[in-house]
Amino acid sequence: MRGFVGSAVRLAIVPAAAVCFLIVAVLPVQSEGLLPTRIEMAPVSDPKPLTRTILPPQSRTERSGTGFFVDDIGHVLTARHVVEGCSRIVIEKEGRSSSARVVALSTPFDLALLHTSKTRGLAAVFPRTTMSSTNDIVFAADHQALAAMISRGGMLFNASVSTTSGSGEAGHIALISTMTFGSSGAPVLDSRGLVEGVVSRKTAINRVLAVGAAGAKAFLGASNVRFQEDDRPQISGSGSRAHRAASISARIVCLN
Repeated sequence: MRGFVGSAVRLAIVPAAAVCFLIVAVLPVQSEGLLPTRIEMAPVSDPKPLTRTILPPQSRTERSGTGFFVDDIGHVLTARHVVEGCSRIVIEKEGRSSSARVVALSTPFDLALLHTSKTRGLAAVFPRTTMSSTNDIVFAADHQALAAMISRGGMLFNASVSTTSGSGEAGHIALISTMTFGSSGAPVLDSRGLVEGVVSRKTAINRVLAVGAAGAKAFLGASNVRFQEDDRPQISGSGSRAHRAASISARIVCLN
């Protein structure tokens, strides 16, 4: 989801009086992605991702999102806008990091396929038969938030399936969710722990679009990735979706 920012803050310093005034300009919320965004103020009409931006020393910029492993040889699926324009991509998981390269970008959907040296943790499993429907309870979160969720005993769900609207949302599932920065590319897990979608962007303050499992599987198949499909649950009925998400997910860092 292109990172989203709902407001911009400017700090004006008046030397004569040595007084600092904080001027806050609140901009209306637009369609946003789940990536950290850059510091520059984007046009109000331009959709923004759901990623987090950090400005290290000098002019180098860093933004991050989430991805998840889809096989046991290092292929990672994430949102396309997480890795667009990156001079270097790093995948972080369990205190370790490794470089990654872009293998393929989806044209119809906000998806990107990466490859790194090895899979860390488990590979995701997609449903053979898509089960998500309106009002179903699902789970999705950015990778950095998962540790805190697990330390509190895990989490069963944190979003519900809504209805899509218009041709621009075809092939997506809509979620009622408070997901925020860094969630772009996160897997959407159903009650079985299967991946029903890939988080893409925010369209309202509590509404998120995710590319559906059918589109994600078609993209992986076209990229010759041998992903796993199964309709059997990957977790018990009372199992934590947060634990399952943590086992397959990783943090994606884009360096410029």
